Amino acid sequence: MSATIHEAERRLRDGLRGRVERGWPLAACTTYRIGGAAELALFPQDVEQVAAAARLLGELGLPWVVLGGGSNVLVSDRGVRGAVMLTTELSRLSVEGTRLTAGAGADSHQVAVAACEAGLTGAEFLSWLPGSIGGACLMNARAHGGEVSGVLRRAVTVDRQGRVQGEAVTPDQFRYKQSPFSARQLIVAEVTLELAPGDRSQVQRSMDRIEAARRANHEMDFPSCGCVFKNDYDIGVSSGQLIDECGLKGYTVGGACVSPYHANFVINRGDATARDVRAVIDHVQRAVAAATGLTLELEVQLLGQWD
Repeated sequence: MSATIHEAERRLRDGLRGRVERGWPLAACTTYRIGGAAELALFPQDVEQVAAAARLLGELGLPWVVLGGGSNVLVSDRGVRGAVMLTTELSRLSVEGTRLTAGAGADSHQVAVAACEAGLTGAEFLSWLPGSIGGACLMNARAHGGEVSGVLRRAVTVDRQGRVQGEAVTPDQFRYKQSPFSARQLIVAEVTLELAPGDRSQVQRSMDRIEAARRANHEMDFPSCGCVFKNDYDIGVSSGQLIDECGLKGYTVGGACVSPYHANFVINRGDATARDVRAVIDHVQRAVAAATGLTLELEVQLLGQWD
């Protein structure tokens, strides 16, 4: 039998060293800046606390999810029942030789900055990439000619039973938007990237070009989750192009709309609700299916209570 929230809060506070918060607002924890609260929020500070939290949540029979930088999620206006484990305090960064090790909650852009400051190249594609490095590794993020699978060499993971494992990984274990961790529903707690010596000024120039490209594409003008839909490379046309060709740029519900600059972005113009965003997403899926016969697959993850 599952514990009540009150009982779960008490036992988690007694059993964990990290913070435990009741009714924690999640909007500020996502790049959309919208959504309701978590009944309970946990903030582990190291791998051992992640493992302890996973074991205790299992014992309590409480539903729970993990939230990193919040760049690839849409949280319901009604919030999330049970517990949300936030990785934001797993943010340590260190460099030894050409290897950069980061806690899963470290900001992806900060990883790129740390690599640049250490005179290492290979992490530039993480520059201004929304979200955490743990989430980027979980979903095998790719951007501006780089991909996580090309630099990730080791990860410390925790399974749903709280078992910790360190494992080496190779590029052939990854697929588009998939990693060996996502397939096994593992929590990525720490990652190690293998980079290469580089000229710091050249690395910085590359990062500046990426920032300029993102700004020129208006990706940083409004809150969003990044790309809403996965690309189906078998058809040879991006989801953004399909949406554009269906004349859906600018389609609006409430405070949410399809970006007029990047059709695979649904943006929060400042006063959007999660329900507004979901309505835009649903309309885009229906319109593209009606026009092309193709079904757009969601990349964004829907968290919480939805009708």
